Amino acid sequence: MRGRRNIHHFGPDPAYVGGMASVIRVLEEHRLGGETVKVHPTWRPSSGLASLLLTLQAALCIPLLRASDIAHVHLAEDGSFIREGMLVVLARLLNKATVVTIHGAHFLRFADSHRWLAAGVLKRAHLITCLDPAVLRRVRQLAPQARAELVPNPVAIDDDSPGADETEEIVLFAGEIGLRKGADVLWRAWRIVTESRPRARCLMVGPVNDFAVPATERLEVRAPVNPHELRDLLQSARVVALPSRAEGMPMILTEAMSGGRPFVSTPVGGIPDLAREGGMLVDVGDEVALARCLTELLADRALARSIGERGRQFCRTTRSIDVIDARLGELYSAATAQV
Repeated sequence: MRGRRNIHHFGPDPAYVGGMASVIRVLEEHRLGGETVKVHPTWRPSSGLASLLLTLQAALCIPLLRASDIAHVHLAEDGSFIREGMLVVLARLLNKATVVTIHGAHFLRFADSHRWLAAGVLKRAHLITCLDPAVLRRVRQLAPQARAELVPNPVAIDDDSPGADETEEIVLFAGEIGLRKGADVLWRAWRIVTESRPRARCLMVGPVNDFAVPATERLEVRAPVNPHELRDLLQSARVVALPSRAEGMPMILTEAMSGGRPFVSTPVGGIPDLAREGGMLVDVGDEVALARCLTELLADRALARSIGERGRQFCRTTRSIDVIDARLGELYSAATAQV
């Protein structure tokens, strides 16, 4: 059955920057869970009208799915539950095997304020996958009749990446440069780090949102890069910083861990589960603690390597391509058995 199964993903265009897009790109590139994997984009960072047209085009593909195929829809919160949620409802009405993955930094808040919408969409899925236990518990309350499971984001293990002790003193931030990701907190922390680490540098890479980073000594802001360029940046960095105020399960941290890089982040979303193996946590908004942890990892090569290698091994055993491929294959089989 596995050899004949085709997986159809519906969500953000994987050609663009973003955590959900990165996840979908990995699923497509490595054909996880099926013989063929195809992406039907429903959103691009251009305009609402363009995304609406993409969603309508994607909807036309659902009636063409075979009985053994999977409609795998990726949801975040707010408008996603209307735009992509419409596809979940359509797929179930047409009796297609329907799988949903919950992403998004604010899903729990959204589910509290729009319970009827969240439940109305989720209860139509055969299977719901979640990235952290708190979301899983809420999903099981909203849609008790659907099977809901924890499934981590897959990540390709970068065994070619050198140990963190072989790098220069570089701190890397990669993602939307804005307040939700804590770009302002990192900027304040960096001014403290420079006082004790005169050779250290900080790179902030990504689209600028609601925080314009002031010109600061040895801090460089760069435009978004493609996945290959990001891999090169991760290989050159000593540590990754992500002092977010809200997250789901950020791909940049698993990508850092997969290449043997420690990280410093905050205890939001699913990050604490990662930090137990490959990172350090500081309170949201605490630039002093962030600076202290970054300085420690920049100064202590052995510590940076130890945490980084522990994280790489954790990713290898829990969310590597082979591990998630097998897990999705099992769950997809269960979903098609319900059709």
